[in-house]
Amino acid sequence: MTSPRGRSVASSFLSRSVGRRTVTGKTSAEPADAAHSAPAGKAGIQKPSIRKVSTNHEGNRVLAAVRYQHRGRCLVTSVDEWGAMFTLNADQEALREKALAVGRELREDGARWDKDNYAPYREVCARMREAGLLGLTMPTEYGGQGGSALDYVIAVSSILRAGQTWIGPEPLFCTTGPGASMILLGHEGVRKKYLPQVVRGDLGCAIALTEPEHGSDLTHLEATAVLDGDEYVVNGSKAFITGSGVNELYATFVRFDGIPGAKGVGALVIEADRAGVTSTPGPEFVGDRGIPHGDVRFENVRVPAENLIVGAGQFGWLMSAFNMERLHNSALCLGISEAAYDEAVTFAQTRQSFGRPIIEFQSVYHSIADMWVKIEAQRLLAYRAGATAREGRFPDAHDVTVAKLHGSKIMTEVTMSSLELHGGYGVTLDYPIQRIHRDAISSVVAGGAPAVLRNSVASMLFPDRRFSQTRNS
Repeated sequence: MTSPRGRSVASSFLSRSVGRRTVTGKTSAEPADAAHSAPAGKAGIQKPSIRKVSTNHEGNRVLAAVRYQHRGRCLVTSVDEWGAMFTLNADQEALREKALAVGRELREDGARWDKDNYAPYREVCARMREAGLLGLTMPTEYGGQGGSALDYVIAVSSILRAGQTWIGPEPLFCTTGPGASMILLGHEGVRKKYLPQVVRGDLGCAIALTEPEHGSDLTHLEATAVLDGDEYVVNGSKAFITGSGVNELYATFVRFDGIPGAKGVGALVIEADRAGVTSTPGPEFVGDRGIPHGDVRFENVRVPAENLIVGAGQFGWLMSAFNMERLHNSALCLGISEAAYDEAVTFAQTRQSFGRPIIEFQSVYHSIADMWVKIEAQRLLAYRAGATAREGRFPDAHDVTVAKLHGSKIMTEVTMSSLELHGGYGVTLDYPIQRIHRDAISSVVAGGAPAVLRNSVASMLFPDRRFSQTRNS
């Protein structure tokens, strides 16, 4: 079965074409005071006028064009045979199709990588480079594509949906995600030194943040950096580092000069081959398998001062780049949920019970409808988080935290619903839904555990209150 078409947005988030309409895959001019509009409803918004149409240029049956008036503007969107709303601009549509295509190429490989718990990262990176999907949001002067964080969401979610493997968008993460974004925050010297190679995929940049004793309590991390002449001396340990042993660089969170709390946290770029840097394999995961990960130890590692990204006292600025991690995981939640939905739809329409396809049973199509509603909500939240990013590269803390929190909740609900619809087949290794579900449950805490994200949302809702998690504070 053909995968349902993804959501789309105009060049600015949810800006339906003003004074234009899209009903056959082509955009044509239309007066802003469209004559077809229904009588005005409440709050100046006219009741929707639905018009039947035929097919679009891609052969998908378009069911209706929905048009309504709001504040004197004619707002129009199209609905295709999968219920797809809004319209991508031409570049975003091309990007989505490209990402879906490369994802499909990875699907069989992804199943094998999961089984073997090994994926050839460099080969995957080369495939993404050939597809033109590296460095999406990075500035063109450093070899990037100069795109937006919304482009990143579209690409990551599409690769995951079609490829059904966590590994597919990992090269995008390494060349566009928090590592590259953190370097972009640094001075021009560190940018020129590393960004071009990172953006090309020649150097991989992992995020060395989590520590054996500190995960959610980031502001209590213990890795230290002490300035000694024109070098920093770094000591400490990091855990659960995706890309450990494979990536050549670590964008490393450290505490400068023993300054306590968030004020003392900054970051350095540390080369993996520097003396005193050692990495060891991490534990075997139930899901998200195949991507190298592990622990990293820094013992009296001397790092040039020019490798400084952000020093003490700029924690908030640093986290604006790290928010790309949460954006990635918001897109991941969307893509994994869509993959589970696709498997549920395919199975429900082919599996027979009581002499008819199980899709005809109300409990089944209600379950699928509930899955779709959750996915649509996550799509809108993830797209908003991408569209509102500062300079198109640094996601807004509120928007991306809400998107990640919602995604981590609905993702496992959708994958579990899909697995249940598969019955006994859902827990056999013959069907991909079991792997999709394992990837989902393994991804819930990535980029922030739900409880910690709720703390962050609450702090933003009530800025005049302190919700400190430390004792006697």
